[in-house]
Amino acid sequence: MLQRIRDNASGPLAYVVVAVITLVFGVWGIGSYFTPSADPVVANVGGTDITRNQLENAYQQRYQRLRQMMGDNFDPSILDPQRLRQTVLDGLINREVMDQYAQQAGYRVTDRALLGAIRGNPQFQQNGEFSNQRYRALLAQAGIAPAQYEASLRQDLVSQQLRGEITQSAFAAPAEVDQSYRLANQQRQLRYLAFDPASYRDSIDVDDAQIQSYYDEHPDAFKRPERVKLRYVSLDRSNATADAGEPDEQTLRTLFEDNKQQFGQPERRSGGFVRVPIGDDADAARDKIQALASGSDDLETRADAGEDSDYEAIDNAARADLPQAVAEALFDLEPGQTSTPVKGAQAWYLVHLANVTAASEPAFDDPEVQSRLKAMASTQQAQQAFADKRSRLESLAYEAPNDLDTLANELGLEIQTTEWITRDEGPGIGQYDAVRKAAFTDAVLKDKLNSTPIQLGAERQVVVRVAEHEAAKRRPLDEVKNDIRDRVIARQASQKAQDAANAALDKVKSGTALSALAQESGATFEQKGFVQRSNRDIDPRILEAAFNIPQPSEDSPGYRVTATRDGRVALVAVDAVREAPANEAGTPRERFASQQREYIAGLEYAVLGQYLRAQTDIEVNEDRIN
Repeated sequence: MLQRIRDNASGPLAYVVVAVITLVFGVWGIGSYFTPSADPVVANVGGTDITRNQLENAYQQRYQRLRQMMGDNFDPSILDPQRLRQTVLDGLINREVMDQYAQQAGYRVTDRALLGAIRGNPQFQQNGEFSNQRYRALLAQAGIAPAQYEASLRQDLVSQQLRGEITQSAFAAPAEVDQSYRLANQQRQLRYLAFDPASYRDSIDVDDAQIQSYYDEHPDAFKRPERVKLRYVSLDRSNATADAGEPDEQTLRTLFEDNKQQFGQPERRSGGFVRVPIGDDADAARDKIQALASGSDDLETRADAGEDSDYEAIDNAARADLPQAVAEALFDLEPGQTSTPVKGAQAWYLVHLANVTAASEPAFDDPEVQSRLKAMASTQQAQQAFADKRSRLESLAYEAPNDLDTLANELGLEIQTTEWITRDEGPGIGQYDAVRKAAFTDAVLKDKLNSTPIQLGAERQVVVRVAEHEAAKRRPLDEVKNDIRDRVIARQASQKAQDAANAALDKVKSGTALSALAQESGATFEQKGFVQRSNRDIDPRILEAAFNIPQPSEDSPGYRVTATRDGRVALVAVDAVREAPANEAGTPRERFASQQREYIAGLEYAVLGQYLRAQTDIEVNEDRIN
């Protein structure tokens, strides 16, 4: 047979077949290389891709966490989106590196452990019991498939195993704890003399020659930055759905059939149940529920007669309102029946059904149903219209890169114009780092092309092009003269304060008291007594200088000159050192030892991550991060 195929695989027909195959692969195969990916790869870590959608989701989660943590004090202007996005990407890369190592090292999570983690999550519980309906409803609300969530959770549990092993194996030697405890709790007797540059400003005169000299020596200090004005189109949900029409009847009927559970009322049942909690002795709880099951009185009476048992009435409850074990038993009973003992995750139950309220389903033509169906259809149409226009915008950005008119006309968008935008700031859309970064790329600035679509939040995309461009240029001297004068005065005033502090240092070493120097120089004198590193009422740079001074002798204080955080210059004196006892017993030192172990564990975990990252092939596409 093989020989027959070989004999026939020649001649004109064979050449035609080969030509057709070549054409098909050539057109469609090569075309795939020129079709932009809807979810481009931002980074590749050891062969595993991190996509822009993954980065965007992680970025939004971090952003929302920061917003929740800061509450009413949240100010988005203090966040640097580019730096935050880079930090989030580093975190994704580090996690992938550690996950790959954990997999290679043989760390695994069994299905039983995964199930235990899910069932133990309080978010998925009702009345203390795991609810499968609540579990699926919450995931559906978040737009996450159960398989996707469980895979992610399994990965998290593997990472926790690795971190747990490192944390549990870390230790701090007793001598190390003693030394660290002594240093952390050491006290130093502190005095200082602070010289304020502001007190020297009035004595400083700056002439035009000094201003000219400063201007000439700092040619880059007074430049007006390069800037652009942009034309742009903006696509968001509001302008993508303006042409959405009224839904037809067939659409509404399909929605009605697909979402019947959202209309009317589910079946409800009434009755009650006895609950015997499962404590340390599971057999005892089982014996108690079996004894109650054999009683002849109603359940409430049986519960009152038993020990460690309680009765709860069920009043017209739906399946989702009850603990899973109770719901499964109750909805399998006929009115008047009592179940056999039913075991839940934390208790045994006896369940009784008194009566049933049948489920109700309103008609399709019911006005309230129609109103809800139209709202659902409108939402779906809006989502689809936005998705369609977003997809078309992405295509047009590549197909028509030389003007915005094509995009605006086909998508029904308005072309807008910004004010001046620099690389660092700008009004309107210029406040977004991704817009500024795109505006100054070679393709947009030099080649005069449209940008690729820029994502601003979850439901907005813009495409920009340069309308006007001004190169960076030096501002004239007359325009910056006052600014230069202030700078020269500030610099000379600071130098005078530094010189005064150094002169005071020479005098105190010769025996002059700090208090006397304060009266002589007009500087501020502070005597703080014994202080610790953790003091919050002292300038941190003064504290840092004090604890960096070598330990003084009884008759010879230690001195150091330092700049303070508020711009003054301080002469710091340390008169004595009081050590914390190394063998102090009790909770504070034990807590310190525990903190030392945690600190060392964190360092070891971080070092492992750095080592593994250095050993892993990592490629980052910088142009796709924003």
